[in-house]
Amino acid sequence: MLKVDLDALRALGMALTATADSVGSLDPVAPIAAAADAMPNSAFGAVARSAAIPTLAAYRGVSVHIREMSSASLVSADSYEDTDRAFRDQLMRLNADRR
Repeated sequence: MLKVDLDALRALGMALTATADSVGSLDPVAPIAAAADAMPNSAFGAVARSAAIPTLAAYRGVSVHIREMSSASLVSADSYEDTDRAFRDQLMRLNADRR
């Protein structure tokens, strides 16, 4: 028998939403640029500077994926609940028909 803790699934979805918001708010561009500026004649500084935008894009991408996991958790909780309700209603109709 499949048992699902709907409250835990919804809590997971909400926690993942908060995590996605946190990750999405990270902006590594300024710290990376500051590190690059601290090494003006260094090859490493130039490489660091070129990594700023791809790093920002990576954070944004991770945030999107975490948000998708959150959505899947919340939708799954609703789907399980809807399925359980429909199954219960069908059983009640079948039992009523037997009488």
